[in-house]
Amino acid sequence: MTVPVLDQWLVRRMGWTDFATPPKPDELRRWQLDQLNRLLRHARENSSFYEAHLKSEGTPFVHSFEDYARLPMLSTQMLRDCPQKLLCVSQDDIERIVTVKSSGTTGSPKRVFCTSEDLAATKDYFAWGMSNLTGPGESALVLMPGGRPGGVGDLLSDAIESLGARCVLHGEMQDSAAAVDHLLAEGATCLIGQSAHVNMVAREWRRRGLPSDRVRSVLLCWDVTPQAVVENVTQALGSRVFRHWGMVETGLGGAVECAPGSGLHLRETDVLVEIVDPSTGCLLPDGEFGEIVVTTLQRRGMPLIRYRTGDMARIMPGRCRCGSPMRRLDPEIRRLGDGLDFGTGFLRLEDLNEALYGLPEVDDFTAGIKEGLLHLHVCVERFGVRCRIIEALKGISVVNEALKRGAIGLAIHLKDDRTPAVPGLGKRCFHEYRSS
Repeated sequence: MTVPVLDQWLVRRMGWTDFATPPKPDELRRWQLDQLNRLLRHARENSSFYEAHLKSEGTPFVHSFEDYARLPMLSTQMLRDCPQKLLCVSQDDIERIVTVKSSGTTGSPKRVFCTSEDLAATKDYFAWGMSNLTGPGESALVLMPGGRPGGVGDLLSDAIESLGARCVLHGEMQDSAAAVDHLLAEGATCLIGQSAHVNMVAREWRRRGLPSDRVRSVLLCWDVTPQAVVENVTQALGSRVFRHWGMVETGLGGAVECAPGSGLHLRETDVLVEIVDPSTGCLLPDGEFGEIVVTTLQRRGMPLIRYRTGDMARIMPGRCRCGSPMRRLDPEIRRLGDGLDFGTGFLRLEDLNEALYGLPEVDDFTAGIKEGLLHLHVCVERFGVRCRIIEALKGISVVNEALKRGAIGLAIHLKDDRTPAVPGLGKRCFHEYRSS
């Protein structure tokens, strides 16, 4: 029996010598627990922050994941306030520092320090994950910039080319028509990008009446992936669509599908994921939605121990049909607190995603509220769709009830210039419109 590629990566990353036999789930969990104890000892001995942060715990070891869940969590603010104090190596050993400015945040940015080993591990993970999407003699178009050693574009490019495929970095997607032209000119059979940008490419592809047999696979990454976008891309391009979750704090890679619709297999040797109640911090069982808390198991330069990501998800119960021992994230991932309270209920960004991306005329959008008006800036194929957008919004019960009560009004702004609603690679959120 052929071992799935992600399980091959798992076996090698664990240091096992029997490449043909992946670990059983309980063997993988025991290995993770051993890595946790190594990491805790390393962090206490080499970081002034962790020495104090973990000092209240009487025992230097944890004997179960329940024990581990009693350790204090690391907040985003802690990461912003004292990144250097999290270091467990000399700054001379740091290869790259990534600065992250979170959407909607006006405070100091987060800074994540990476060693050369961290970057190599990410490139290796990318290569194994991408082997499901492309291979020798094929070409992949990446809707991200390059030219930054250790950046996501360059790491992806190196990983793809290690498979014998050719990688073309398009840069940030600023015009969907230009992206389609580039895709056709390169003869790319694989497309990689943020879901909103790939959705615009798929819409442009459909408008031109291009055939659905040229792009074999698509990877949607960097931000949340609405199911409506998956369906749009599948229908327009005829591709197998894979989803990925990750963030700078996890070393970019975090979880990826082994097959479309299978759930996102976690990067278990490098990123331990816990799902906790965001209010109490209590560990939640598989199948329940809560906040993702991560520990970077094998990062020795700047380890993150029980870091609160602010992302909400759940571990899918049971095993994948591929038989992998790695747990899976439900693709329905969202940001904690990312919504608007209209007094009639809470409008979540994912509700708007499914309603608006589900309209064939809508390429992209952004939303926010100001002075009692829900502002929508919508990229459309043609302007005569305002009524359809309003009807789609009324299909969201929270919005419909708020409109009936006069709790909010609508301000819909349309444009058809083929540019994204949110420039660059910023993660999508409700926009904060300042009063004039």
